[in-house]
Amino acid sequence: MRMVNLSVEELIPADHKARAIWKVVGSLDLSGFSESVKSMVGEAGRPAWDPHLLVSVWVYAYSESIGSAREIERLAEYEPGLQWLCGLESINHHTLSDFRVSHPEVLGELFAQVLALLEKEQLLSLERVMHDGTKIRAQAGSDSFRREKTVEEHLERARKVVAEMGDPREDRNRRQAAQERAAREMAERLERVSEELKKIQAGKEAGQRDTARVSMSEPEARWMKHGDNAIAPSYNVQISTDAKEKVIVGVHLSQSSSDAESLPAAVEEVEKNLHRKPGQIVVDGGFVNRSSIEEMAENNIEMIGRMTDPVERTAASMKAMGIDPAFGPNFFIWDEPSNALQCPAGRQLKYVGQSRKSGNLYRQYRAENEDCAACEFRTKCCPKSSKGRMVSRLESENEKVAAMRQRMETAEAKAIYRQRGEVAEFPNAWIKDKIGLRKFNVRGMAKAATETVWACLTYNLQIWIRLCWRKQLVEAV
Repeated sequence: MRMVNLSVEELIPADHKARAIWKVVGSLDLSGFSESVKSMVGEAGRPAWDPHLLVSVWVYAYSESIGSAREIERLAEYEPGLQWLCGLESINHHTLSDFRVSHPEVLGELFAQVLALLEKEQLLSLERVMHDGTKIRAQAGSDSFRREKTVEEHLERARKVVAEMGDPREDRNRRQAAQERAAREMAERLERVSEELKKIQAGKEAGQRDTARVSMSEPEARWMKHGDNAIAPSYNVQISTDAKEKVIVGVHLSQSSSDAESLPAAVEEVEKNLHRKPGQIVVDGGFVNRSSIEEMAENNIEMIGRMTDPVERTAASMKAMGIDPAFGPNFFIWDEPSNALQCPAGRQLKYVGQSRKSGNLYRQYRAENEDCAACEFRTKCCPKSSKGRMVSRLESENEKVAAMRQRMETAEAKAIYRQRGEVAEFPNAWIKDKIGLRKFNVRGMAKAATETVWACLTYNLQIWIRLCWRKQLVEAV
């Protein structure tokens, strides 16, 4: 044992990031975190921890790939950065854990404040925003998923237990009260499980609804496929990144493994944070569909994204129907005077009407049943049809979709799209590799969304440290 003199101020060097985090967090408005605090200095009870300290500790922890409140409490005993921030004091892990998820709205406002700071430093412009999604695993285990029969059995038992408890206002000893509270919470959780199962069933076809399963421990989690081909309970994290300095300007969570419907919500998040929409948004092919194209056009946002080649799309459709590529629609010759199609076998398909799909206008032609039944190429041309071959010919494409397709043919648009991966996928990789958020440390979609904001807030503050704070230190020397 030794008695030593320890200077807290000298625990870390002048350019340590803990000092930068303390400085920038102290410059922000943290009053929203204090509204729920009941214990204040000068009043009865132990004073609450200052939000300035708790925010700084969590940002520093995430920057060090630490996402566990217990781990922060343990490391605060000897890790210099945490020792300096806490002034050699120890913060209970319950306090840290509760603080992380208790203020989602205030945390969102804090994220917006940091964006305003970065905008003031001219580190973002919203002239061009790159958007992408990434899957992050949920806390739910793969073995926690159950089908409808099991869920209903558990829910019925829980309802029965709650009904037998009687009036909760009657006097109970502490043990009884705790048991009854646990039973009610279990029943409430199982009600949410049942609701989520119904949502999953609603998204499936009638014949597949019996196979739907939901997690008993985290009902909002969904099965999703990851980049390493693993399939696990996850959430789809949608991140919008400004192209200037790769600042994250918007983030939200989705329960859908597909990115197709996520773009409008992403634009709303950016507008909520910075009070204006991006001038241009760049996405990969998963976000490009008629609905998104039309909405971006209505909001005067130029959309850049990879579009599926109509020929390739038709070829994939023909393959799914078992049709030989040599009998695709492009091999049927249109005769203008008779408004009919001639098939590769020389038979005629008569015009039967028009149809609209995804805003596109098609002319439809059908062959006679007798012609197809007697044709030697039937097994190649219409193997799964009991009627004559039907062919749809594109007459006119949706106006906004056609405009985007024309835009994507330009060299400028292609050059912009080639920059997408470098910008949009960088924060995804950083959050998973440097911050360590490959699996959420909390349970439930609301809490997972809050942890995602913490990770993105930390990422943006590290950009400020690198491009502003360290530069100021060098200039001051």
